[in-house]
Amino acid sequence: MDSSSQPGHPEETKLQKGSCAKRVGFSEQLHSQSEDDDCMVTYTNILQAAGEFGTFQRRLVALTFIPNILSAFFLSSRVILFKKLPHYCDTSWLLAIRPNLTRQELFSLTLPKKADGHFESCRMYSPVQWDFDSIVKYGLNDTQECQYGWIYIKLTKISLVSEFDLVCNRASEPSKAGDIFKAGLLLGSFIIGIMCDRIGRYKTILIMLLFYGVFGFGTTFVPSFIIYKTFQFGIGIAITGYVISSVTLDYSIPHWRLLYLTGSAPVIFLVSYIWILPESPLWLMMSGQMEKAKFVLCTAASINKRTIPPELLKQLNVEKIPYGTMLGLLKEAPMRKITMIMGYVWFSISFSYLGLTFQIQKLQTNMYGTYIALALVELVARLSCIILVEKLGKRSSQVLMLLLGGITCLLQVFIPNEYLSIHLSLSLLSQIGMSAAITVAFIYSADLFPIAFRQPGFCFVSLFFSLGAIFYSLVKNMVPDHPKMFRIICGVLATSGGFLSFLFPQN
Repeated sequence: MDSSSQPGHPEETKLQKGSCAKRVGFSEQLHSQSEDDDCMVTYTNILQAAGEFGTFQRRLVALTFIPNILSAFFLSSRVILFKKLPHYCDTSWLLAIRPNLTRQELFSLTLPKKADGHFESCRMYSPVQWDFDSIVKYGLNDTQECQYGWIYIKLTKISLVSEFDLVCNRASEPSKAGDIFKAGLLLGSFIIGIMCDRIGRYKTILIMLLFYGVFGFGTTFVPSFIIYKTFQFGIGIAITGYVISSVTLDYSIPHWRLLYLTGSAPVIFLVSYIWILPESPLWLMMSGQMEKAKFVLCTAASINKRTIPPELLKQLNVEKIPYGTMLGLLKEAPMRKITMIMGYVWFSISFSYLGLTFQIQKLQTNMYGTYIALALVELVARLSCIILVEKLGKRSSQVLMLLLGGITCLLQVFIPNEYLSIHLSLSLLSQIGMSAAITVAFIYSADLFPIAFRQPGFCFVSLFFSLGAIFYSLVKNMVPDHPKMFRIICGVLATSGGFLSFLFPQN
């Protein structure tokens, strides 16, 4: 369930001491209908009576946080699963003629060499029906692509690369799997909003958890890489709507299937959500299930040891909650302006965040150490948002973080490549800016969209976030060896997103 739609969510309950203007805020500027405003104020008053952020809400936050761990696993596991391995063509056909050859002798006779003196990894000499002495005397000349598989040097654990031979002419398969995963994110952005409106947040959450179980846990047993890519599409759909976070994985697991089994097994325990999670009372009211909505609200109040005045509950019987849709976001000019700018901001954050992470990975540093450093940087950045938003407000915080990420990224264009420490410092500053920008954008989006339009609003910006990820993949494939061009694009997008954020209302 979207935590923003839960009873007592901070963004829904910030009206204090009966101030209607403080609660409705920007929503009043977009919707002048006094009847709808009165209805929302009534609903807000009930949420206040039930308890702003008591035990009930804290439980919901904890429950909705758990899927983030699964999301982080599926997003981060690619570091291990697709790690590049040194490989050469399997030329063991010569061992049938002379079985006691060492690896070096075998490679010297059956593999051509590159200009730098190293053996070719994707070509081999064509097999011949000669005796061994003739092969040594005359040598082999005709070459061809690997025909009998590959030999992986220093293979300590079985990965997707080694099991499905994702090398040479299949080296682009991991990238294709990533694109399919992002396509799942994109489709999820379309369908989740519809599902939430049609069947409610509760059932949508359960279906997404089912997807985690079927496609996440089921990946452990895929027999081919085609099916693996299909399952990645399903995982992408399931992850949509959850906040991306980072965790430290156990890198010593010797087989990629065991890694997936370990990382996705917790989904089994999420079956209990069937009996634990409540439905959103706002959706229940919008769908005409008023008595069920009252029951959820009263349950929340009871857990929080609060009491909702009966006269407030009676007013819900005549309440007409406006029904928000994605098309409704674009009907009125003020709302359309806010929606499109926020969509661009999420697009720029998505592209820049992924691009900066990719650039840090390409720096000549320890891979696992780099990921731990990134996780710590993100943790600090996201926690600092609590103070930042409190002191500067949401708009100023978003502008500041986007400009920090964009400008530090652009500065790297003018730094020579040999100054690795400066590049790393600026990259981490950029990562801090973009990580904080994600958190602030999520909070700010919840505040800018009126309650009835919050769900379609998040679906809309999630769509742009997914488009940013897909556009990032396209650009990465087009300019893989031009890091400066990549940094320029990331910097321009983030900086322009920061300046456009000045057009948002101050909050």
